[in-house]
Amino acid sequence: MYNTCMDKDLAEKLYSLQKNVLELHNLFDLNMVANQSRSIEDLLSKVSFLVKSSLSLKSIRFFVSYNGLFQTRNVKADSDLEFEFDGDNAPFLQIETDELIKVTNQDGSLIYKSFWTTYKLAELQTEYIKAFYNEHTPYCVCSISKKEDGSDLTEDDFKYINQVFGCIEPIMMKFITNKEQEGKILELNKTLHNLSILYNISQAVNFIDDLKRLISVILDKAIETVNAEKGSLMLYDSSDNTLQVKVVYGLKDKKHEDDINNGVVECQKLKPESGIAGKVFTEKKSIITNLGGNDPRFNQLSSDTNVSSLICVPLIAKGECIGIINITNKKNGKLFNKKDLEFVEALANQAAIAVDNAQLYELATKDGLTKLYIHRHFYFLLESEVKRVQRYHHVLSVLMMDIDNFKHVNDTYGHLVGDMVLKEIAATIQKTIRHVDIPARYGGEEFTVILPETAAVNALIIAERLRQRISEIEVVVDENTIIRPTVSIGVAEFPNAAENAKDLIDWADKALYMSKENGKNCIHLYFDGQFTRHNP
Repeated sequence: MYNTCMDKDLAEKLYSLQKNVLELHNLFDLNMVANQSRSIEDLLSKVSFLVKSSLSLKSIRFFVSYNGLFQTRNVKADSDLEFEFDGDNAPFLQIETDELIKVTNQDGSLIYKSFWTTYKLAELQTEYIKAFYNEHTPYCVCSISKKEDGSDLTEDDFKYINQVFGCIEPIMMKFITNKEQEGKILELNKTLHNLSILYNISQAVNFIDDLKRLISVILDKAIETVNAEKGSLMLYDSSDNTLQVKVVYGLKDKKHEDDINNGVVECQKLKPESGIAGKVFTEKKSIITNLGGNDPRFNQLSSDTNVSSLICVPLIAKGECIGIINITNKKNGKLFNKKDLEFVEALANQAAIAVDNAQLYELATKDGLTKLYIHRHFYFLLESEVKRVQRYHHVLSVLMMDIDNFKHVNDTYGHLVGDMVLKEIAATIQKTIRHVDIPARYGGEEFTVILPETAAVNALIIAERLRQRISEIEVVVDENTIIRPTVSIGVAEFPNAAENAKDLIDWADKALYMSKENGKNCIHLYFDGQFTRHNP
């Protein structure tokens, strides 16, 4: 009897020791897994395998929250599963407890069956759920089934599972915290980068006097930052109540892009009530759409626009909408988001300032009909160029032009036709001269051009080119009448002809008078104190 009791005690002690050794072995394996894991996904994948093997479970699956969507991302399993948690669809996840929650009835059926069927989770044969919380919000959920033989978990199994969870929970929190911190660092870096861009753009508004170049810079930064394909700026024209693309950036055909930006190609005009751009213009509210051709608001656009996603933002100056910025097609098939929109809106504010300043500048300095500088501003620019020549010992030339027989055009065909002739000649001057040259409407039918760092000999070449191209203009009055204007031109060089801006203009004007007196449609140069007719 005594020996029998002694044998029983020894057997129990041996079992207890074996059990403790097994627990220690499992915890050692668990610590090895935890220390070797590189991410929360890697950790949970290894823990799943370890627990399933140790307890002979049918299944164990961890779901990690990614912005509210619980997924088995990078967790080794036969299939990928996911579910959303909104607080109502899975009430058992709102019970914040350290214990495992049983999710089956006595007959083995699942509680909240709609949840399991909606997300196709029945295959997990879940018996228990364990949720892990960070500030009362679940960030990870573990599904645990019965054993492979169909038996339920024992007290020792629960103890082991709780030991596992107690071990991995602080490690999971470390990964979660690190990921949150990395996300915040990335977000801060992006915000800093965006603020730097906005600051540089605000500085550029003050220093870049070429509006189209400035808008191109703004569009470039917008496209680069939101990772889009292309962009455009549309301006409102009150004279005909239309919106028209004035600047584009990011087109594959760079020649076509340059032609649009230089005014060689004129884009289609849209009425403010047309399409998404019109809606943004009239309502002064931005629109972001990722529906492409499926968005009914695109119906009035041509079918070849190839728009898959769009950010459309109004340019607001002094409370009025003066235009639109369009950023088109997020790259790699991705979708524009709220942060993309906010950044483009911030850039649009800078663009609106630039456009408004440029329009005010144009109103103050340019002729409304020909869009060339007015006499007063021309004289200011000429004096500035003369001072620069004197400082750096360069030269410059001035062309004075007068339309031949223009009074006859006005008297015969009326001032509307006369205005057409003036606009055509002004446009031809703009297209013919160099980028650095400065054209102006000097008087009624008189034009002038400042040619910086240009000697008389080269000024004559430019003058002749202008004379020829203007003579090729055809203004159609009616089916029987075409006007072919010509100009007489005078040329003078500084400092050869004069010592100041006023005298330079006078001598160029006298050279022009010589062309008028000698047959018109020709060029005279004042140089070294005498007038010479130019014979090309």
